[in-house]
Amino acid sequence: MRIGAANGLAAIIDDDGVRIEWGDPDWFGPGRLTVGATTVTIDRREPAGHTDDLGTATEVEVADPGGRVTASVRAYHDVPMLVFRLEAVAALDDLATGAYDRPSVGWPVFRPADRLDGGLDPAARAVAFQCCEFAFPTGSGPSLDNFFVLPHRPPTGWPLLLARPDGRAVMLAPLDSFHDQTIGLNGGTVRCGWHGDLESVPAGFATELAVIAGDDVRGCIDTWGALLRRRAGTVRPGRWPDALGSKPSYWTDNGAAYWYRTEPGLDPAGSVVAAVDDLVASGVPIGSVQLDSWWYPHAELRPFDTDEWVVPPTAMVAWEPRPDVLPDGIQALRERLHPLPLAAHIRHLSSTAPIVAEVPVHIDGPYAAPATSEAYERWLDQCVAWGIETFEHDWLVEVYFGVRPLRAIPGRARAWQEGIDRAARERGITLQWCMGTPADMAQTVSLTQVTSVRTSGDHGYIATPGQLWAWFCTTNSLARALGLMPFKDVFRADPEIVGDHGEPEALLSALSTGPVGLGDRVGRFDPTLALRTCRADGTLIKPHVPIAATSRSMLVSAGSRPVLMTAESHSDHPAGRWAYVMTMRCSPGTDPVRGDVRLAELGESAPTGDVVVWDWRAGTALPMGADGHWSASLVQEEWTFHVVAPVLAGGIAVIGDVSKFVPAGDARIVVKGHGDGNSDAMRVVVKGAGERVTITGWARRAPSRTDGTGAAVDHDAVTGVWSTVVDVPERGWTSIDLRPG
Repeated sequence: MRIGAANGLAAIIDDDGVRIEWGDPDWFGPGRLTVGATTVTIDRREPAGHTDDLGTATEVEVADPGGRVTASVRAYHDVPMLVFRLEAVAALDDLATGAYDRPSVGWPVFRPADRLDGGLDPAARAVAFQCCEFAFPTGSGPSLDNFFVLPHRPPTGWPLLLARPDGRAVMLAPLDSFHDQTIGLNGGTVRCGWHGDLESVPAGFATELAVIAGDDVRGCIDTWGALLRRRAGTVRPGRWPDALGSKPSYWTDNGAAYWYRTEPGLDPAGSVVAAVDDLVASGVPIGSVQLDSWWYPHAELRPFDTDEWVVPPTAMVAWEPRPDVLPDGIQALRERLHPLPLAAHIRHLSSTAPIVAEVPVHIDGPYAAPATSEAYERWLDQCVAWGIETFEHDWLVEVYFGVRPLRAIPGRARAWQEGIDRAARERGITLQWCMGTPADMAQTVSLTQVTSVRTSGDHGYIATPGQLWAWFCTTNSLARALGLMPFKDVFRADPEIVGDHGEPEALLSALSTGPVGLGDRVGRFDPTLALRTCRADGTLIKPHVPIAATSRSMLVSAGSRPVLMTAESHSDHPAGRWAYVMTMRCSPGTDPVRGDVRLAELGESAPTGDVVVWDWRAGTALPMGADGHWSASLVQEEWTFHVVAPVLAGGIAVIGDVSKFVPAGDARIVVKGHGDGNSDAMRVVVKGAGERVTITGWARRAPSRTDGTGAAVDHDAVTGVWSTVVDVPERGWTSIDLRPG
């Protein structure tokens, strides 16, 4: 039996299971229904019509002879998507399999080794996002086996994407119940279904898993993210939602100078105050300060000022200042910080914490997890009292995997996170998610207060800088599809500590759309790097979407193999789209690696007409067509950065304020294009109260200013590069008109 979805995607159902066909006849091998350790013989019903909030579909139901569950597969007529659905006919108990990655009920459990002969191109590549902190991306070949996974977490991961050499891709990912579904990896199977730690489910419990086909892996992820957000009616809090997301911030977490360290002669509070005072005196407009786990007690206290550099998962005893660290409390520290809004860290809870005796909790050995929102309501009330604007919930993965009862019953993890969100919304507090899994990221579609989410490992910890860049840009594809703002993590720019990595760290932070977290010690931060991320008033100059790896780069394991990674983001203006393209050598190795950057492979950022490519580091402009490309040869952790600006009517391209990392960010300029048809002049709005801003561009012939200011436009006839100086009044904006030469 064959049921077809849009664009030729189909499910082929026979006695051996279900196969996915899309051009190639067998992408994943036969997929079977399993209940516990038993493979259920498929009993196909006649296809039937179906309509739901995803569209119209053809559905085939597969019955479990034991009457415990029903399984079905739907093929949607208007979307290249299949949906595998599982539903409990009656309440089910004693489901746990003893391994999270081994589903209690699996549908479908694929076996790639049993593909039809010639079922898939042998050069196909896969990428999956492990169900672990920061959704670690990992790759495989067509066997869909031997994924490298972080060993302290289960071998599971989604979305799971498989792509042919021509880029066409098919993706597996849940559409709901994100914490209750799993895709188990390795061991010769791809195990989709209800995770193996579920102990019981109620009658009517149902889940849906999508199979989405697209022209490339990013297109599949974007389709999935859009479906989730539409289905949930997701409301995001905006691009500058809080102080953390609006201006540069100072951080004290792992990787920062003052994470469990102090400046000689100063205590912890004095060290943070001295660093912030130094940045402010240097003209850096700090908007907030982050206080990490060092300020409250854990079951095992980490000492200050040691050479040890580990991150023990020891649980929180109380969310109160340690008397030996902050004897005067949080409010007194904030008063010394100008006072700036605070972002405050919290982690998983110890079962010995006093609050455990006062509020409902789930307990599992040394850990506890709040069973209602009451504990979070108390902690968020403390935020209001102390001037904490953003509640950074770290170690989300440790809460989930550390407390078995949270995984034993479906819906508990979702209720935990929605309770935090509701309590934060009622108090006007924003949230940052840290150490989250793909499930934590996906569940934000039902939340309103999450303003940023960490998408890579800790700065200066575990991996090389380049490997973290690859992780960040790859996992950002999930955040971007879900409408989230990624956080690059704190970074340091002190050349004695990080060499010449400060500039690319600051650049990636600016392109993230999320927080820009500074973390150097007193006197060791280069203020020019921070000022390239923002206006003089501190407003971060951002692209419209986070930087994310291109589809091709996602599939090449750039963090471990000698290949280049290219990542893109863009700004949208009434006159068109401006792209930002960063190319990096992320993997270790001393030999140079060469590669091409092709405009046509930039996905959403690919131009449709002539452009000018601005080499941001060299300060040069190169016109080219939409099918153009450039080359790069890079050694370990070298990088290039280019701005791709459209050539508009009259042959003028506006690149923007090239002193900033995001020259055409709409917090700095808005390119309106040509006006009412009575003039061929191009209007550009320039922002930044009281600033003198130089706008740079390219033109075949020298343009002129026609805005009545008499200001000159300097033009180099050889290179085509032009520039003009704009004085922005105190109101914060002004307009200039540029006429073609």
